[in-house]
Amino acid sequence: MTFMAQPLALPVSFLSSLLVATALAGPVLGQPAKDGSPPIVVRHNKQIAVNTISCRRIALGEPEDYKPSVVQLPSGDLLLVVFAGKQVGGGKIREITRTYRSKDQGLSWSGPELHPLLLGREPYLSITRNGTLFITGHLLRQDIRNTHGHTHSYLHRSTDEGHTWTSIRLQPKSFRKGTTVLTARNVLETADGALLVGISEHAPKSGNVFWKSTDGGKTWPERFPATFSGVPPKYPYTLLGEAHLWQARSGRLHAILRVGSANSWPIKGTKDPGNTDQSERMLTYTSADGGRNWTFTGNLGRYGQMYPAIARLPDKRLLLTFTQRAIAPQLGVRAVLGIETRDGFQFDMKHDELLLETKTPPGQSSGGGFGPTIVLKDGTLLTAYTYRDAKRVKHAEVVRWRVPANR
Repeated sequence: MTFMAQPLALPVSFLSSLLVATALAGPVLGQPAKDGSPPIVVRHNKQIAVNTISCRRIALGEPEDYKPSVVQLPSGDLLLVVFAGKQVGGGKIREITRTYRSKDQGLSWSGPELHPLLLGREPYLSITRNGTLFITGHLLRQDIRNTHGHTHSYLHRSTDEGHTWTSIRLQPKSFRKGTTVLTARNVLETADGALLVGISEHAPKSGNVFWKSTDGGKTWPERFPATFSGVPPKYPYTLLGEAHLWQARSGRLHAILRVGSANSWPIKGTKDPGNTDQSERMLTYTSADGGRNWTFTGNLGRYGQMYPAIARLPDKRLLLTFTQRAIAPQLGVRAVLGIETRDGFQFDMKHDELLLETKTPPGQSSGGGFGPTIVLKDGTLLTAYTYRDAKRVKHAEVVRWRVPANR
C-alpha cells in the first residue's frame, strides 16, 4: 500500500534564526552552553580527561511522544520518527506514528506529520547509502487496527525522504500461527549493497528468519532461517526481536541482542535483580556465513541496559549508544566509546560512561530513552531520546554534542 503523509501547519520548537549560524558550529568542550542546557556527564574516567561535555538540547514534538529514531537525509535535512498512543475503549488502543523534520541540523523542527497508515509501535528508522528509508515496527494485538489477532510486524519503505511510503507485513511462513512476531530494529545494508531484515517469534523455542533484498528493498526473495548457539534450553522469548545488526570491515555480521526477562538468561554467576522486561540486558552474537549461523561472543553491559546502536565516528572510533531503563538509580540514554577491529568491535562498558540524558527524576519509571546517535555532516553528534518528568509525562528532545578526544 502507498499513502501520503498528512502534514500539520503548526511548527514546534523553533529557535531564533539569529542563533542558527553560531549554533551550527557545535558545542565547545569546557564551555557552558549559552542556552543553559545541562552538560553531558562523564563517569568513571579512563581515556576521557573531562568530567562534563558542553551540549545543546532542543525540545521538540508534543507531550507523550515516545521513543524517537532519527536519520540524516541525502538533502542534509533530518527526519525523526516517534509514536504516541491512546485508549479508545473496550480494551483497545490506537498508536499513531508521527514524523518531524529539521532543515538546520536539529536546531529547530517542523511537524508533526501524521501517518495513521504507517502501522507499528516503536518505529525505527534506517537509511541506505542511496537514501532509501525503512521503518520497522510491531502492531500490538490490542490495537484497534489489528485484524490478525496477534502482535505482528511491518516494514515500511520510502524513496522520497519519507513523504510517501509502501508497506509489507513481515510474516515468515515457518512461524507458528498466532505467535507474536518482532523484528530487529535496523535494516542492515551490507558492503555489497544487499539488505537484511531479521524477523523473530517472541515465544519459547523462537524461530528466527532473515529476509534479504538485492534491489534496494523492492522485493525480498531470499529468506533463510537463523540458528543461534548457546541459548538456554528453556528460554521463552525472542532472539532477533529488537536486535541491532552491524557489519565489520571483514564482512562478518554482528547482532546485539536484548535478552533475559525475569532471570531467564542471567549473566553467569549472577541473578537478574529485576522482574520485568525493563531489567533485561544486552549480549552479542556473530555470524561468518551471512547470517545463517550465529555464535555467542559475550555479554555487553549490565542489567537494565538495552536499545543499542553503533555509530562510526569521523576519528575512526566507535560509539555505542544505549538506554539504562531500570536497576540503576539514574535512568536515561548513555554511551561509551570503542574501537573497531577487522572482525568486530570492543567496548569498555565500565569506564568513560557518557550520561547523555539524565532528566528522568530518581524513583520515576523510564521515559523510554531510545537514542540512537547519528553523525551529522559537520561531525557534530546528535542523539534523540524521550524522558519522563515528575508528573510522568513523556517529552522528546535531541542533544547536539561533540565527543572529546582521548587522553
